[in-house]
Amino acid sequence: MKSNDAAIRLTVCATALALAFPAVAQQVASNDDGKVPEVVVTASKRKESIQSVPMAVDAVSGTSIQKLNIQKFEDVEKLVPGLVLNPADGRGQTVELRGITFDPDTGTSPAVQIYWNETPISAAEAFRGLFDIGRIEVLRGPQGTLRGVTTPAGSITIASERPDTSETSGRLVQTLGSRQMRNTQAAVNVPLISNVLAVRVAGLNSYTESGVHNLNNGQANSDRNQGGRISVLYQPAKSLEFLLVHQQLTSNEVNPPVAIGRPFPGQPGPELNFSDRKSIVEGPYQFHNKTKLTSLSATWDLAGHRLSYIGGFQQTTENDDRDTDIANVIPGWRNQQTVRVKGLQRTHELRFESTGQRWWNYMVGAYYSYGDATATFTQKFPYFYPGPFLPPMEAILTGSTAPGTFSEGTALFTDHRFAINNVDQLEVGLRVQKNRSYSQQYLDVFGNRIQSLPDDRAHISDKAWTGSASYRHNFSKDVMAYASAGTGYRPGGATAFVTAPGLAPDLINYKAEKSRSFELGIKSTLLQRRLVLNADIFQQNIKNYIGRANALGIRAGAIPGEAAGPTAGGAYPADLSGTINLNTNGDVISRGIEATAIWSILPNWRAQVSASYVNAHYVDAELYCNDGNNDGIPDADTKHVQPGRQVSVCRSNRPLADPLGNESGKFNMVLQSEYTHGIGSVEAFVRGLVRYTPPRYNVTTGQQMGSFTPVDLFTGVRDPGQNWEVSVWAQNVFNRANTPFLMPSFSPAGERGGYLASLLPQERKVGVTLRYDF
Repeated sequence: MKSNDAAIRLTVCATALALAFPAVAQQVASNDDGKVPEVVVTASKRKESIQSVPMAVDAVSGTSIQKLNIQKFEDVEKLVPGLVLNPADGRGQTVELRGITFDPDTGTSPAVQIYWNETPISAAEAFRGLFDIGRIEVLRGPQGTLRGVTTPAGSITIASERPDTSETSGRLVQTLGSRQMRNTQAAVNVPLISNVLAVRVAGLNSYTESGVHNLNNGQANSDRNQGGRISVLYQPAKSLEFLLVHQQLTSNEVNPPVAIGRPFPGQPGPELNFSDRKSIVEGPYQFHNKTKLTSLSATWDLAGHRLSYIGGFQQTTENDDRDTDIANVIPGWRNQQTVRVKGLQRTHELRFESTGQRWWNYMVGAYYSYGDATATFTQKFPYFYPGPFLPPMEAILTGSTAPGTFSEGTALFTDHRFAINNVDQLEVGLRVQKNRSYSQQYLDVFGNRIQSLPDDRAHISDKAWTGSASYRHNFSKDVMAYASAGTGYRPGGATAFVTAPGLAPDLINYKAEKSRSFELGIKSTLLQRRLVLNADIFQQNIKNYIGRANALGIRAGAIPGEAAGPTAGGAYPADLSGTINLNTNGDVISRGIEATAIWSILPNWRAQVSASYVNAHYVDAELYCNDGNNDGIPDADTKHVQPGRQVSVCRSNRPLADPLGNESGKFNMVLQSEYTHGIGSVEAFVRGLVRYTPPRYNVTTGQQMGSFTPVDLFTGVRDPGQNWEVSVWAQNVFNRANTPFLMPSFSPAGERGGYLASLLPQERKVGVTLRYDF
């Protein structure tokens, strides 16, 4: 669109018109009966109403995804309070839930596992375009029994639309918006044999720019996604079903950070601020990902039981090419890094369970996963600096994984439901898992090969038990209360690519993580299903939470119990060999309250508000840190190390932080509402989405980042059967800018640059979407 102001005026006028409808138009009959629709979820691996599931679950329907213009995975956080989906700059994507975050550079399993059609996938595979989605469910708290991977904070399940064997149908969605946004989605469903065999084909083609242009290489920041999916449903009998889904998706992203500030005297470059929307990286800064996902599910109902199988196969190719001198500290020199990753993962799950209404429903199952990957990276290795801010003499550093790298997991699990009476239900589950892996890395520089890990630490195997229990009491058919408990687990291991000689093995190793969670909740459906009120309180204790400490100063020659050193506070000078990154363990506690209210105010006006308050922090944890003056408080100094230690240790009770060191606030809220009214033979609507995100704080730099409350507004018309819809929309309609984290820039020699680097703050986006179903 050429003019944002014109589109904004159109949006405001259309909204005013929609709000005026009650006074000037006769309402068209609608399929909406004025009640809150029942939501069916599979959170417990069974299809059941969300109001009867004894756990905190957020469900996002495919209809909501379409209505609220959710086109990328990270946009789902707009609908779920306390869920943080951080796409980063194109790599290192993270998911945070209930205050528990995750740094992918730890190399451990995630804190929140993502599933695509019930097969586990990585965050790198999930953070892409969404299309033809049936539903998304967000399960909060440890997942230790029912799903493939045990996690401490929760799981997210993405289910694509299923084929329909009864009728031919399809959908076309076209979105055009500011910053060159173009998003085309299409799907066609064809029954090949009526009520027996059907095929559904869906596709996506999207492109958008952020308005950022590079002063040095002329590139525009952009994001392109292209992909397709084919789903085949075969039901040869009422008791037998096979569903095969295959998807391919390619993503290309150009996303160098924005430069803020001015160069040092004598360095080239203009003074820049956020409104300039300029990057100054001299080399490429781009990410290419191609993912193939395949899932096969089969179910067979026989004699009051069900035998089911779910298999997954994923292939991923990722090519990253980025100039890590993001603020051009050394003009005329590119600190280029390339990363090439190829991964394969296969998963199999077999379950046998009883069906129907019984006093005892039982399930037993087995799970197996196997993954292997090859990864290489090349990075410039400066070894001599002729002067400040001048290009150094350099070699090429190459890193690679050893042949035969793999990870393997096996598990046996069981779950049992007991109907104690008509109103009480007890459910218990247990899982035993074994994990085995081999992970060795090599660094090549100056013609020498350095092995990252001792051979005995490259092989890891462990075994763990996890479980769950819940008790549910129905006060009436509309009010249910529950108590639940669960455990989670993440295996320990050895930090990768640590090559500093002389370090104690205990610094490289990190311990396994164990979680325990307790939750009390109530779910109610009131006023003849015109009001839904759900709430829960929880406490989660994590033993040896696996975190990450980056750019640590080291002193390999430290002697335990030695006298105070010669520098500030008695510290010793760090080695000149550079810094290292280590995984670190510390105990964590997370407490909070979560609530949701859905109200059909009028038959044609519905609102939903969801909120969470979470306090997640370390508990007297001893974490690796940089401590320049030996006061036990983390700071940015890497030139000194505490006496008697090879790496400094600081005691912490602070909140958990993301990979950049940003601590999230505690309160989150989401409000969404839609009002419809008939005019002539069509139905007009206005809908809104408001999300409040709390302030953040970076303890290392002392930056305080304020809260952020963007408002999305949609208005338009559709037919009463909702077979077509035209909507004009504005995201962040008031153009509120979130406070970004400003990253200082340094050269490999430690010289600080004049510019700061930042990801771009959010801005107002406007556009129009046309949807047609047939």
